[in-house]
Amino acid sequence: MKSLIRYIIVLSCLSILISCGKKDKGNIISDEEKLTEFSLKHFSKNYSFTLTGESAEIVSNKSTRISAPSFSLRTASEIIEIKTDKEGKGEIKVDPEANKLKEVVITGKILILYKDKKDGKITMEVSCGRVTYVDEKKEMVFEEKPIIKRGKNIFSGEKIIYNIENNLIEIKGNVNVEIYPEEKSDK
Repeated sequence: MKSLIRYIIVLSCLSILISCGKKDKGNIISDEEKLTEFSLKHFSKNYSFTLTGESAEIVSNKSTRISAPSFSLRTASEIIEIKTDKEGKGEIKVDPEANKLKEVVITGKILILYKDKKDGKITMEVSCGRVTYVDEKKEMVFEEKPIIKRGKNIFSGEKIIYNIENNLIEIKGNVNVEIYPEEKSDK
């Protein structure tokens, strides 16, 4: 699942770059390329995703900016939705020589929902003002008042680092954790 999410992010970034770019002067992408009201959809046997935004703009051969980004990923077991408000921005940084994703930064009023695909119930919710995905470290860094809610449990701090490969959360600065015992069901 973790590598699937990473693959989807890379695929979507490269698809945006390819669909937005001109091929003049040896594949150099013009700094003035802009795509408005876009929706990028991908379907396969195991997953589907949709990336939408008000606009996407190539700012250099190494970066694409997205206004009001929204991302939805559907797998066999869950749905992950990442949304921002109208002022939300996204930036995708790619290493053009290696044709590899370096980093994705999303800012604004961000809400990330993890939902169970069977019943649509929210299993985890993350809110923050900035999220950065760093491909080399396989980490998501939540900043600007990050809060993670999982059931009744709440985690917050100045910075929350989530290592995707190890499924570990590290909370830094002004740490607040509220954990409630699970309720036992009578059977």
